[in-house]
Amino acid sequence: MGVLQEKLLAGQLCFGSHISLNDPSVTELVGNVGFDYLWIDTEHTTIDLDHLQMHLIAARAAGVSAIVRIPWNDPVRAKPVLEMGPDGLVFPQIQSFEEAELAVQSCMYPPRGIRGFGPRRAVQYGRIPASRYLDEIDGFLLKFLQIEHIGILKDLPRIVRMPEITGFVIGPCDFAASMGKIRDMDHPDVHRKIDEAIVIVRDAGKVVALSQGPTSDEALHNWYHRGVRMISYGSDVRSILAGAQESLNRLKNTFKD
Repeated sequence: MGVLQEKLLAGQLCFGSHISLNDPSVTELVGNVGFDYLWIDTEHTTIDLDHLQMHLIAARAAGVSAIVRIPWNDPVRAKPVLEMGPDGLVFPQIQSFEEAELAVQSCMYPPRGIRGFGPRRAVQYGRIPASRYLDEIDGFLLKFLQIEHIGILKDLPRIVRMPEITGFVIGPCDFAASMGKIRDMDHPDVHRKIDEAIVIVRDAGKVVALSQGPTSDEALHNWYHRGVRMISYGSDVRSILAGAQESLNRLKNTFKD
């Protein structure tokens, strides 16, 4: 069991950040900062399988856990990522029990799932015996489903009873968009529906996670008090942009006429 999994099971607050650029040195750099994990995003980025494997190698070099969001809830998309040995997968846009079941089965071997056998980096290229990997992987691999569409609420009470699921990641922007309020994530109706989902997840003993862009301290505290215990915040792009802007502003201020 990894450190991230231990902290999540203990109910501790865990912090992560999003990786969206192709260069794996970014993952090594951010990983050395001290985050509990990095969220490597292949849904909204140009990170392909070759780049992804280098990101996972960089994460291990930095000693930080790595979870990967795949582009869609598709066993074909999940399979090669699993063979690389990430700490966990994130499945986007889950809207029904059947979709949740497919996501879980994509991660597991028969008879519990549909994953084909062929791990590579996940078994250290053969150093880990296949029998040991088969015995341990179902318990070690973190499996997150995203709550980013109001459609999931109808099946969520049933979905959360699936023991294989580690937690649920709230995507407030897409969730608001699914309610026709993409420009108003803080609309009371959006908050009410998200809170409804959080209560269902918390009552089932699952991890409530959040994927969030830049926001206020007050908003982050609010998410914590609503039940979130895993926060993926900011990104490599945002950090570089903020640092570059700060440098330019300092130079301009220093050399004012």
